[in-house]
Amino acid sequence: MRTVLRTGLAFFVLALIFCPAALSQAYPTNNVIFRVLMVKSQYGRGTIFSIDVDQREYWITAKHILTGAEHPPYGTVDTTKPVSLQILNPNKDEESWMTLMFSVIDPGKDIDIVALAPPHLVIQNAITSPSFADADLTIGGECSFLGFPFGGGWHATFKEGGYWMPYVKHCTVSSVPGNDLLILDGINNHGFSGGPVLYETGAKQKIVGVVSGYVAEPTDIIPSAQRAKRPASVAPKKTKKPGHVDVNSGFIIAYFLEPAVAAIRENPIGPLRPPLAEAK
Repeated sequence: MRTVLRTGLAFFVLALIFCPAALSQAYPTNNVIFRVLMVKSQYGRGTIFSIDVDQREYWITAKHILTGAEHPPYGTVDTTKPVSLQILNPNKDEESWMTLMFSVIDPGKDIDIVALAPPHLVIQNAITSPSFADADLTIGGECSFLGFPFGGGWHATFKEGGYWMPYVKHCTVSSVPGNDLLILDGINNHGFSGGPVLYETGAKQKIVGVVSGYVAEPTDIIPSAQRAKRPASVAPKKTKKPGHVDVNSGFIIAYFLEPAVAAIRENPIGPLRPPLAEAK
């Protein structure tokens, strides 16, 4: 049975996109927002998004969603066998999951990205694919990323019906240390893995990377009983070695999209798409 998403809602225009003051920011355009969906594997929920490369439809997500790896190395995915993933149908009011089969294109063992080719078009009536050409990143430049934190989205209501939307969070480019890594300054949460990283907006907007995770740092836990014995201005004396928890450091780990696009062009197996409508 063929499963098809119809995205007539994709022509809904967000007012922020056309605000001149927003053009220097990284607000997502419609052709990105309506191509970002929630994905579920045996290892949990994450984010997946669609791009068209040479008029073929592909889906991009983080490799660890398929392998279950919680940190590098992220493992490998067998490219000789199709993989099964569940995609949230965004057009349903309640959670409704579609089971889809994909062929796998692996851009490299040290890159937490996987490209997936469905046997037929998943999105019908889509608008123009977002751009993914190389971007001249500026250190400290504004960027944004989209996804479904903690395995949930938000449900928007339009006159045509409801639609499950991704959350949008802002970040800045912190460093580009090499090895296809992109380090961002921002707060990433579980569930954003596999989501697109955007740079600039409007006609200049580009998907430059894919969210992988965040750097955690240990923070000491001082028992509350110890803190209560002394004034707040006096540091409590540590009578025992405190425990610690890992907290979000604010550094986001992402990988450049370019290796995935190069791997796709070396192995063009996605379904062909007819000419698309112009992006809004």
